[in-house]
Amino acid sequence: MKIYRFFIIAITIVLALSIFYPAQADKTTGKNIVKEMAGKDAGAKINNLLAQINQLTAEGKRLNAAMKSVGNEDHQVIKLRLAKLWHGAEKTILSLADNLIKLEKKKPQPELRLQVESVLSQTLTRVKSETEHLEKQINIVREQRRAAPPDQRYALELQVVRLTDHLDVFWGRNFHLLGEMTQIGMDTDSEYEILKQKLSRRVEELAGRISLSLVRVDDLKMRLKDIPDDAEAAKLLVVSKKSLGSNSESMTNALNLLDKMHVNTAEYRSRQASITQDFSTSLLNVGVVTKLSRQASKAMFDGVLERGPAVFMKIVFFVLILYFFRIVTRLLRAGMEKILDKSDLKFTKLARDMFVTWISRIVMMFGFVLALSQVGISLGPLLAGLGVAGFVVGFALQDTLSNFASGMMILVYRPYDIGDLVDVGGVFGIVNRMNLVSTTLLTLDNQMIVIPNSKIWGDVIKNVTAQKTRRVDMVFGISYSDDIPKAEALLEEILKSNDKILKDPEPVVKLHELGASSVDFVVRPWALVEDYWDVYWDVTRAVKLTFDAEDISIPFPQRDVHIYNENALVPAAE
Repeated sequence: MKIYRFFIIAITIVLALSIFYPAQADKTTGKNIVKEMAGKDAGAKINNLLAQINQLTAEGKRLNAAMKSVGNEDHQVIKLRLAKLWHGAEKTILSLADNLIKLEKKKPQPELRLQVESVLSQTLTRVKSETEHLEKQINIVREQRRAAPPDQRYALELQVVRLTDHLDVFWGRNFHLLGEMTQIGMDTDSEYEILKQKLSRRVEELAGRISLSLVRVDDLKMRLKDIPDDAEAAKLLVVSKKSLGSNSESMTNALNLLDKMHVNTAEYRSRQASITQDFSTSLLNVGVVTKLSRQASKAMFDGVLERGPAVFMKIVFFVLILYFFRIVTRLLRAGMEKILDKSDLKFTKLARDMFVTWISRIVMMFGFVLALSQVGISLGPLLAGLGVAGFVVGFALQDTLSNFASGMMILVYRPYDIGDLVDVGGVFGIVNRMNLVSTTLLTLDNQMIVIPNSKIWGDVIKNVTAQKTRRVDMVFGISYSDDIPKAEALLEEILKSNDKILKDPEPVVKLHELGASSVDFVVRPWALVEDYWDVYWDVTRAVKLTFDAEDISIPFPQRDVHIYNENALVPAAE
């Protein structure tokens, strides 16, 4: 029994190695293995595995022979099929190891174990050899890519990507073989350490290549920004982006293997996230998040220690400059108001307030710009940006600019002032305040109305209180049967007795009109603007009381109606 098992394992080793190295294997090995062993008591599992190896070996020999006489494209196809065969052979070898474990649960199998360990060791050697071969091939293609013209670099980069993907597969096979060897009890500590060191070196190499690719991508983008039609730069940018993606993916695969070997990859992953600026996968790792947070905190703390005092002093200067100009603005405002009060310039209160306010704002704006310059903000781009923004805003706010222009015209021509009673824009009220865009009125019933200046300047402006005096126009009627000279004398006496009526200009009392129902007198005294309504109401009351006392009637509208009898005009019939 032991001899059969030894023989089976020996054949298995030769068959597995002959899949990819048929020239070194014995030409008669693997012929009719399943048939020869069918009658032997080696176990159904082993027979099935040997049958699989027999098929894989035959197919491997056929593909290796065909590869010598095909073109480049078919050569790549055959390589892919051989890779698939390799994967099948690897699974078969691992199954042998699993069967060893099952058999040893019943009884020790020293000879079988020896051969399985030999198969796994030799397979691991072949995997490591293939890994080194792929690394050399990648370096060769990279050198060819570096020396090739831009038109050929993308095709060579695709070769690098394919070889890199194949290399990542073999790194994974190396890890899985070590896991299987560990499972059957083989000493793999040294091999694990070697694999960890190689993967760590690979991660370092890939990090450097990613950094270099990022620099190339940025340089090529700037080059295309300056010269958009640079075809060579566009092709090189595509190649650099492809290289960046391939190296980043390969670095992730290597880090995943290190994670499975219980290596702390937080440092590597944080570097990867910092280099590629891709935090989507790294943030799922608590160690990476902690590392990135520590790095950010340390960078912030170092930045505060390094630049904190200078930044603090800039902020202090900024605040002090603003505070200084605020004081200057207040003093300037107070001084300008005193100067305008004492000057002979006939400024309206409205114009004076606007003038003082805008001068104060301009001074404060100058202080703000000066403060910005002290904290290191360049004023050139800022002013240019404000100019462009001003043009855009001005184009969008044409109606507002129309109001602004109208406000300027109102200030220049001064049709009214604050406190004047005006009728503008269809609104009758007292001017409360005004700016360059609108005027605010308080109506006589204390409603606040805001009117755009363009509506005021483009319409009739009626200022009731623009003059110091105002004529009070009133009309009083008497009956046709009343004494006209007496009524006229009474009206003149009423006006003379009122202290608020001005003597100059002299009041007017005249018979004005013979109306339909009355004889009308016009009464036109003059009064100060502020006494207008008092004179109006007092004179009206006095006229009524005096006329009643002197039996002078104030007729209401009446009409004489004459009725004619039509029958009286028709002669009677005889």
